[in-house]
Amino acid sequence: MKNKLSIVGGLVILIVIILWILFITLTRSSKDWNFIQSVGGIKTEKPLETEDGFYLPVICNVSGLDSVTVKPKGVNSALFCLKTKTTITKDKIYLTVITGYSLFDNPDRKCKAVRIGKLKPGNYKVFYKDNKSDEHRIGEFTIN
Repeated sequence: MKNKLSIVGGLVILIVIILWILFITLTRSSKDWNFIQSVGGIKTEKPLETEDGFYLPVICNVSGLDSVTVKPKGVNSALFCLKTKTTITKDKIYLTVITGYSLFDNPDRKCKAVRIGKLKPGNYKVFYKDNKSDEHRIGEFTIN
């Protein structure tokens, strides 16, 4: 009888873990430009230099509670900014915001600075890029 209870308990825990992983995976998505505009927009600030290279501050609140570059059109209280995907091509930096929902922990609704690594001196342009539209320029900076 004890073995059956242990097996059933183990199966329940395994099913809960699988469902949790599926939930996180299925609710994670990259957001398009229209969504970013609907939650208040996005912008960047001057990169911060660290031992690991440069970090680019990204200002975006996916909850729709802050007006970053435009007035938000709605509120998404359950949505969180999980990460900002970065791609660098020569002097262009492309950003894409990845959002999702959380069950247990409480991640931030505001996007964080992203590591852009070691950069050569020069002028850099920052764009928002998604799969549905053209690139949208959101900032620029110079590295001396």
